[in-house]
Amino acid sequence: MIHTFKLMFELHYQEVQDMQRRLNIKYTELNDYFEGVFPGVTMAISNSGNGKWKLYMVADAIQLLGKPDITEADYISLKKEIRYILWNIVGHSAYYKNQTLLRIDYRYDVPIANIDTRMLFMDLYKKQTKSYRFQKKSLGKLKDGVFDPYKTTVYHSSQSIKSMVYLKQEEREAKGERVEYYERNVIRFEIQIMENHLYYMERKNDKDPRPRKLSEYMKDDVYKEYFRKYMAQIYHLGDFYKIDEARNRLKSSSLSSANKIKLIEFLKQVSSHSVDTPLNKMAKGTYKKRLALLQEVGINPILIPKNYTSKETSQKAPPYLENPLNEFPW
Repeated sequence: MIHTFKLMFELHYQEVQDMQRRLNIKYTELNDYFEGVFPGVTMAISNSGNGKWKLYMVADAIQLLGKPDITEADYISLKKEIRYILWNIVGHSAYYKNQTLLRIDYRYDVPIANIDTRMLFMDLYKKQTKSYRFQKKSLGKLKDGVFDPYKTTVYHSSQSIKSMVYLKQEEREAKGERVEYYERNVIRFEIQIMENHLYYMERKNDKDPRPRKLSEYMKDDVYKEYFRKYMAQIYHLGDFYKIDEARNRLKSSSLSSANKIKLIEFLKQVSSHSVDTPLNKMAKGTYKKRLALLQEVGINPILIPKNYTSKETSQKAPPYLENPLNEFPW
């Protein structure tokens, strides 16, 4: 469900002074003092210069609780751990109720043992839409003026939301970090909810305001809501097929002959470049209808290239791949 989250607590000046005397540290040394005491947690206290002191806490929920499968039911345990941390810092946990959630990362992990299959999925995801709801697709970054493509990551980001898919084990290995047992061979789908969006949902969403509290964003319904709204719209449902298999699937469907022909042509257009290609000659309304029909028959708009071979082992791609998102509890 969740992975990392960031909280902010406003502190009283006197409590910061008391903490420094009690722990015999400067407030800037807080994180070093508690390093390794609270697994997966980093902390910092800041003074904005106007008499307001703030404690920032970033927590990896998996490490903090010592379990990979975090659910809504784990909120009580997280609350207990965070209150205990506050008690160690300021001598009480009353500030917990006044927390402000600044970021939360939702995740869904799918283990796929075969590296060729994982890399094929990444190549398919690179052909997804270039933008969605102000989120722009990124396939790499400029390094010394030269474009350096990401090998195992695709993401769509704005200042408020980032939707991404990446290979977790390969990411760890590239950074020289230890791969946890629950990260091996994993394709991770992740949605990062940023401060701007959290603020909007609390202050500007008049119909159904959502407080910036960890309890609100750890609800199963909220988790599913964000995956439906972003992940399903960018990476699409439906299994992946080569063109011949997709054609056979459409032929056996109950769609009209006219729609079957239109969808085959649509898939060919997408296959020529990306899922946005048909929009060059097609109205957006028609485009959405084509995508809806494909979802109805269980076909992802991105085709497996007919002559695709693995860069790692030169193995040919299979004619069909089950969508890793199939088991998500939509």
